Amino acid sequence: MSDRLKQNLHWILLGFLLLLFIIYSFVSTGYYGGTDNVAHYLFSHFAFRHPEHFLNTWARPMYTIFSSPFAQFGMQGLKLYNILTGIATAYFCFRIAGMLGFRHPLAAIILVLFTPLYFIMLPTALTEIIFSFIFVLSLFFFLRKNYLMAAIVMSFLPFARSEGFIMLPLFMFVLFVYKQYRAIPFLVSGLVIFSIIGSFYHHDLFWVFTKFPYPVSGHHPIYTEKGSLWHFIQSRNSIIGLPLELLFLAGIAVTGIECFARDPLVRRRAVLLGLLALAPFLLYLAFHSVLYWKALGGSMGLGRVMAAMLPLAALVCLKGYEGLEQIFRFSVIAQRIFLALVLAVVVVTTLLSFPIPYTPGPEEATIQRVSDWYKKSPYAGRKPYFTDISTSMQLGLDYFETKNPDCYLLKDCRYLDTIPPNSILIWDAHFGSNESQIPPDSMLRRTHFRLIRYFRPTENWITFGGYPYECYVMKVLQPGQHADNYAIRDSLIEADENNSAVKNILFNTFEPAPGSDTSMLSRDFAFSGLHSFKMDEKTEFSPGAWLLVSTLPKNTGMNGIRAVAYVYLTAVDREANTLMVISFEHKNQSYSYTSMNINQQKLKPGQWNRISLTARLPGFKSPDDCMKFYIWNPGKQVFYMDNLKVDLVKMP
Repeated sequence: MSDRLKQNLHWILLGFLLLLFIIYSFVSTGYYGGTDNVAHYLFSHFAFRHPEHFLNTWARPMYTIFSSPFAQFGMQGLKLYNILTGIATAYFCFRIAGMLGFRHPLAAIILVLFTPLYFIMLPTALTEIIFSFIFVLSLFFFLRKNYLMAAIVMSFLPFARSEGFIMLPLFMFVLFVYKQYRAIPFLVSGLVIFSIIGSFYHHDLFWVFTKFPYPVSGHHPIYTEKGSLWHFIQSRNSIIGLPLELLFLAGIAVTGIECFARDPLVRRRAVLLGLLALAPFLLYLAFHSVLYWKALGGSMGLGRVMAAMLPLAALVCLKGYEGLEQIFRFSVIAQRIFLALVLAVVVVTTLLSFPIPYTPGPEEATIQRVSDWYKKSPYAGRKPYFTDISTSMQLGLDYFETKNPDCYLLKDCRYLDTIPPNSILIWDAHFGSNESQIPPDSMLRRTHFRLIRYFRPTENWITFGGYPYECYVMKVLQPGQHADNYAIRDSLIEADENNSAVKNILFNTFEPAPGSDTSMLSRDFAFSGLHSFKMDEKTEFSPGAWLLVSTLPKNTGMNGIRAVAYVYLTAVDREANTLMVISFEHKNQSYSYTSMNINQQKLKPGQWNRISLTARLPGFKSPDDCMKFYIWNPGKQVFYMDNLKVDLVKMP
């Protein structure tokens, strides 16, 4: 290999990977990380129209400033910005690896970009990537002994993500250890600059703190669930992956050993790696672990937050690899084979961890369907009200505008009854039920609202708060008009399911045939007819369906199965694990099992509730496999069921 090619090999690799990520981004219609992507896109896209967005603490000023030009080209433009930022981060990790004396600095690029969580976070609109870039850039200047610039760059870290505030004391300690006292005051540069600039808009010099987006001394009003202290460690497989986990542990050991090496250069580099990479990563991990453990700061235990520090973990992994490589020090060829094998395992493991291309999740896909329908509906010219900001992005509307708004984001249930007649409200179970505090019954009980369209994912999906995910399109009626929205919802669901049904397997009305056993039938309640089936302490399993897969019709396009029943609960027992089950079994061993706890479906006691469960048909192991449907009642809960139906269906 020529010297010129060697000198430019990192640019070739970075260029190839840049092209790879751009292609991956453009073929992917979805994005990892949910609706926060949309929020950052909207803040950045409309920042030039609403300059106050550049100073929004939740949107992250550093992110909005740099990403806003890219956001003018849509979500793909914003994803491209993150990819470029991640590629730049990998480049500076390559440079840092060289400065720390790593034998294979080029491998740092692969380890950074193919750390599983970092890989999937690149084609998104999330802020963890710019946080990692600013941190790594600061370390680059530090190792070049440009301590003032390192401190200045690090001072802007809190404006990329708020965790930057916990990193400033650590970096101040590092500067103190290396006796760079003159650089320490520059760690407040970013705070001073943004405080002064923002004071002209917020009329508050301390706006950075007074407008801090998260509670600092208590619990968030919505996100209050406490998790395990070891949550992020338990999630390590999806964050860092097994191959890199092993290298990371080896890196900790090698770094610790080299901190006591006789060679002063080896010792100095190991200490630098420990202070600049390992310690910040562990501090960041501990910080988020405690937040989720104590339900502080609105922490939801999202694994994606760890992406901000993964480039540092990749450097520790590279140190671990170079320690393990010494096993093959007897042969240069063996070392090269080992390096190629390790990098191949890392890359393949990551590529197999995520769908390629990345498709929208159930909620994103459903909101997209709602928006596509709305654009073509007779109501398209009206200014819609909605609860999910994804609707704003899908419809290309600016919900930030207040003087002559294109649309309205309904943030509080108090404003529900102020919506004027003939208006359209698009409600979703995630943000409508939680952030807006409008649970589904609040919508359906309002008889002056009429449900005109109903949407839900093709497969059952439980969203935050335990609600089945669904979207209602409601029209506000004129005074004096009324609607029975529960009946309308059930009829819309039934019509939608009938459209997708291919073949009915079972329909049981529980009306007895002459001479049949009626011991488990009841005349106490009935959805239709005179009888229903009573589940009680005597019945652990309901009547259901049992079918050999070999009897399924061929070449019909069906790829799923849906079970529907009406249930009447005398009381909702939140502790009871009463399951609606679809199971595929081979030799009495289940290999595909889909279930739903009916007590977690927000059903209303004392009335009939419609429940359904959908599952995709798996790859069958044998023609003798069987499909089973039943309701399992291990707690012997008392309830009634009627009009049980099982259909083969077509699913997207």
